[in-house]
Amino acid sequence: MKKLKKILAMALAMAMVLGMSVTTFAATPHEGDTTTVKITGLDSGATVNLYRIAEGVYGTDGSSGAVGFINYEWLTLNGTKLIANVNSPTAAEINQIAQVIKGTAGENVFFTDKDGDKVTLSPVNTQENLSGTEYSYTSATAGAYVAIITGGPNDKSIYNPVYLTASYGNSGDKAGSLIGGTISANSTYIGTNAVAKKSNPTIDKSVTGATEDTADESKKIATASVGKVLTFTLDKIQVPSYTANATNKTFFISDTMVTGLTFDYSSLNVSLGEKNPVVTKADSSDPSDTEGIVVFMADNKVIAKAVATKTGDVVTGFNINFNYDNLISNADTGAIYAPIVTYNAVINSTAVVAGEGNVNTATLYYAKQPNKGSTHDTLTTPRPDEANGLESIEDKETIYTYQLAFKKTGEGTDSDKLAGAIFGIYADAACKESSLIDTVTTDANGFAVSTRVGKGTYFIKELWAPAGYSLNDNIYKMEASWATATTTVTGSVTNRQYTTDKKEAARLTDTDDPKQVGWIKGGIFYEMAQYADAEAATVAGAQAAYIKSTSTSNTTSVTTIEATGNGTVTALTDANGKDVSAITNTKLTSLPSTGGIGTTIFTIGGCAIMIIAAGLYFASRRKKEV
Repeated sequence: MKKLKKILAMALAMAMVLGMSVTTFAATPHEGDTTTVKITGLDSGATVNLYRIAEGVYGTDGSSGAVGFINYEWLTLNGTKLIANVNSPTAAEINQIAQVIKGTAGENVFFTDKDGDKVTLSPVNTQENLSGTEYSYTSATAGAYVAIITGGPNDKSIYNPVYLTASYGNSGDKAGSLIGGTISANSTYIGTNAVAKKSNPTIDKSVTGATEDTADESKKIATASVGKVLTFTLDKIQVPSYTANATNKTFFISDTMVTGLTFDYSSLNVSLGEKNPVVTKADSSDPSDTEGIVVFMADNKVIAKAVATKTGDVVTGFNINFNYDNLISNADTGAIYAPIVTYNAVINSTAVVAGEGNVNTATLYYAKQPNKGSTHDTLTTPRPDEANGLESIEDKETIYTYQLAFKKTGEGTDSDKLAGAIFGIYADAACKESSLIDTVTTDANGFAVSTRVGKGTYFIKELWAPAGYSLNDNIYKMEASWATATTTVTGSVTNRQYTTDKKEAARLTDTDDPKQVGWIKGGIFYEMAQYADAEAATVAGAQAAYIKSTSTSNTTSVTTIEATGNGTVTALTDANGKDVSAITNTKLTSLPSTGGIGTTIFTIGGCAIMIIAAGLYFASRRKKEV
């Protein structure tokens, strides 16, 4: 019995020892081992081509006699290593491998095998038009891979090549097992902090100086009157992420305005943010630069060049080409400055009233395929060639102008309409000359229209009455807004023409001085409020502006509408806030009834007293003569 117990104890001890030693047995690598490698963070529709640049070698290790995995056999570049440190490959090294694969590295740069023979790679796996955001290859053998990714037609992303490995574990339960892994396309390269495997360039356009109309919360819009200076800003720019040796580093912005916006090219500026180097601007000194090119510099390096673009002889925008390499703020990490572009534009008399508004579009061009084609480096071409591996994104800012429309009536045959009355449109209730915005004349149907206003309150005062009529001294008020229109006029309005020559200006009478409605500087019309006074305008080089030709309209009717979003006006009101359908005038032969019945009684009484006095006077003279 004792012997049996000893035998059972020994057996149990051996079982425990054997059981404890099971987990220490390592897996044995085999030539047919495969694993899975994944790339996440892709956009739907992308195409991935996977190339193997190193493969596992299996056999008998001569030093140990072991059978299995021996090492990795790498391709070389003309006999030199593809990657200096396989544990920390750089973005430039991986990108150069991709260039050799695509045949863009040059004829004298090619892959060679261990025997020095030239090698041309074909993909070991291709997946086109991915339905999801992940690429997965489940048959990866031991080695190193480079994935070249091309975005789909609706994918605006830039994809730099991705480095992946399938290697054997050397410790724990992974020892001897072939391990793949997952790489995010949204991460940066191992050897850098800034160069991303995937980047999504963006651009944002905003405007200041306009009045925001929020009557319709679902559609907040910017409004401005003619002559208003607006400042546009291009910022929140996500700069493309290119590797140092990319062949195409295009970073180009084109900005185009409609005819209703007058671009001030001299106001174009570039900055890099408050805490970054100051950017200076100067005319180009390069003899090869023509067309009025200006140069922007920071840290004694040219970061961008710009030129005005034209439609005919009219400047309608600009092109600006950035030097990507000179925007790099840290050569070790590849970090790059994000530029900010600002400029001014003025609403002019050809601005579209409401409707689609006056659109200003900025377009950013960049290399969607950094190893296809070459960097766009000219300014005179209006648009870079998008077939040259380029992509574009845009952002728009729309400015709206509104109209004020009202009707004038007289008496008798003119009770329905009165032509030839001239009105001033003012920005303040006192109707000061300094707040005059526009002058309009009623047409043959009695209508007057001003299309030079943005959102706000305006005041209307008659400046000149038609022959035979007395001047109406009342001041009327109208509100211009987007969605609360109740009175509008259908018809077309002629464009304003301005002049600085009083002799050419439209006058109320032959002897009266013309009314100043703004300022002209450099051929651009500015509103009265642009300068504090005449002295400030003179210092700035501006001259008084007058209307050379008054507006007319083909209006035939007044239509009452409700919240159509046409950007017109609310009802016309008098000084007491009472709605009126039209501005009336009285004939000079009529006594204007400006008071109540008391005024009428006093007027009749006064006339009676004058008649009695005259009768007494003549009666007394007769008595004296007798």
